[in-house]
Amino acid sequence: MAMDDVYIKLELTTVYGKLAGDPAMPLVLGLHGWSQKNGWQTWEPLMEPLAGAGFCVVCVDMPGWGKSAAIDSLPLSGMRAVSVVIDIMNGLQKKTAVLMGKSWGGGVAVQTAVTYPERISGLILTAPALRDLDQLQRLRKPVLLSWAEDDPVIPIAMAEKYVTAVPGLTFLGYPHGGHSAAQHNVQDFAPHAVHFLNQIQQAE
Repeated sequence: MAMDDVYIKLELTTVYGKLAGDPAMPLVLGLHGWSQKNGWQTWEPLMEPLAGAGFCVVCVDMPGWGKSAAIDSLPLSGMRAVSVVIDIMNGLQKKTAVLMGKSWGGGVAVQTAVTYPERISGLILTAPALRDLDQLQRLRKPVLLSWAEDDPVIPIAMAEKYVTAVPGLTFLGYPHGGHSAAQHNVQDFAPHAVHFLNQIQQAE
């Protein structure tokens, strides 16, 4: 399946990303981790299967990563990152989205869903990095969470805090996958993700 370049104009910068699927279909927006090794490619293994299932999948370089120029010299964290996510959705002319987030991007995804619950339909997370775990108490969206037992960055034991705090969360643990459990186990994970997205669409 072909992927198209997208350039999403924000107020202070332009965000680069890749798009797979029909732009008119429900949006799945992929957010990467903090390391400069991350970018839109973080979720590339999921793009084709999710687009093939009838979703518009957009994975971006957040401002300051890859081909997206930084907004300024300040770190893109907290509510600044949340605002960028909402601006990206507005730039794509989408009122709602399911967010896919890895590590730092997973934490941003949770913060966005808590802050703008009317804009976020659900979350697909792999080893999310969330500093304020109290936010989980306010999260009332469907969540599909994956983690690997050999994650060298955030131990899989952290997943229990999500499972305990978030009602109805679906958890998939894998023996291997490092800090990218969903992507490195895509053959198993993708069908679960498609089922998860279809359930959200049926409920809306």
